[in-house]
Amino acid sequence: MYLSKLLLQNFRSYDNQLFEFDPKLNLILGPNGSGKTNILESISFLSSGKSFRSTGQSKLINWYQNFVSVRAKLVDNQGDESEIEIKLIKDITSPTGSISRKFFIQKVEKTRKKYLGVIKNVVFQPEDIRLVTGSPNRRRDFLDEIFSQTEWRYTSALSQYHRALKHRNQLLDQIKLNLAKPGELFYWDQVLVKNSNIIHDFRLQFVKSVNNFFARHPDPQINVLNLNYRPSTLTEDKLKKNYSLDLQRGHTQFGPHRDDFSFDNSSFPSVDKNLAFWGSRGQQRLAVLALRLGQINFLEATYQDKPILLLDDIFSELDVDHQQLVVRVCRQYQTIFTSAEPESLNILNSAKLIELT
Repeated sequence: MYLSKLLLQNFRSYDNQLFEFDPKLNLILGPNGSGKTNILESISFLSSGKSFRSTGQSKLINWYQNFVSVRAKLVDNQGDESEIEIKLIKDITSPTGSISRKFFIQKVEKTRKKYLGVIKNVVFQPEDIRLVTGSPNRRRDFLDEIFSQTEWRYTSALSQYHRALKHRNQLLDQIKLNLAKPGELFYWDQVLVKNSNIIHDFRLQFVKSVNNFFARHPDPQINVLNLNYRPSTLTEDKLKKNYSLDLQRGHTQFGPHRDDFSFDNSSFPSVDKNLAFWGSRGQQRLAVLALRLGQINFLEATYQDKPILLLDDIFSELDVDHQQLVVRVCRQYQTIFTSAEPESLNILNSAKLIELT
């Protein structure tokens, strides 16, 4: 399946703009500030109803407008067309400016549960390097991103888990002040354990897939990589044993909200193989590229469907050999690159060109 047309209405800088794409390589060329990343963001938004750049939906709506529409024509392997759309609608009567989100397939409104999985994409960004060097929260967000566009069960479990975690932490504070009893934790403990198991199963499935991908890769700088997953497992016994510490600190010490992983390189001579501490900038960039390639492999192997690749100005972050690796991989998928550098045409001379001013 590929994206043939994209219509943006009131999405960030676009009032009403139609874009058409080639089934394979596409290059959006334009100066900084011309709206290149906005296009990639809108395509990513179509997969899950979320932005990879902002947590606030209101920021996606053009100034002085009350709605956003992102609509696309998809073409499947048999050449049949379908239409999908996500709308954000601002309630102008609400004092808080609440926003509703609506999903459509073939102009028929669907629940998010029914919509998820209709389109899949993988986003490459220069700031992805923070997956190596940044906070554990960024890496957990990455793991959540993998399934937010495909798995309602994961999305639902994550939502229920965070809701239960919030209630449990509030109860701990109330128990400490003698405003609640320890027995009131039982229900929320059950919800936490049930949903944490679902979350960990999905995350572990992804990590195993990526590590297998690394091990089989022909590039000697990739097949030495390994994701060292450190799950913070949660059981009823663990919650009981750590109750006193949780009560003292006022929050729950264990669970998926404390998961983390590192990028390890087995070729390092030191005992500690973590790229965050011992890797060069180039090695860290390559590790993130390899992770995204592993994500592509996982999505295609799991769902038997090729994702759309969205690459936001990444060539400047890679050496020539790995620029060519990216291009070789991308020729197998529909890929949309952005760049501010006209020299990118030399690398992508067969791409359909979309010029912005």
